[in-house]
Amino acid sequence: MVRENSGFILGSILAVAASLVLGLTLVWLNIERMDMAYGLKQLQTEIDKGEALSAKLGVERDNLMSPYRLRRKAEEYGLAPAGQGQVRRMPDPDARPGAQAGGGN
Repeated sequence: MVRENSGFILGSILAVAASLVLGLTLVWLNIERMDMAYGLKQLQTEIDKGEALSAKLGVERDNLMSPYRLRRKAEEYGLAPAGQGQVRRMPDPDARPGAQAGGGN
């Protein structure tokens, strides 16, 4: 009778210990999952902010580079398109001496 009870008690203790370990493991995994979800949400927020900033900067660049705005700025500083004979081409320093400008013979 004592042997029968000792096996039952040992089995019960092992079952309780295993349940405790499994329960603590489940809680730990849930905490880790929530921590990872929070980190992912923060990263997604940073990505969204970066994309929004990139879109705003693109609009601002397009605004600053618009032909109308550039024309107004040129008039403001007294600039005009280059006239006939005002544009000069500098020789390419990497070109071989004696090479033709057309590239062919």
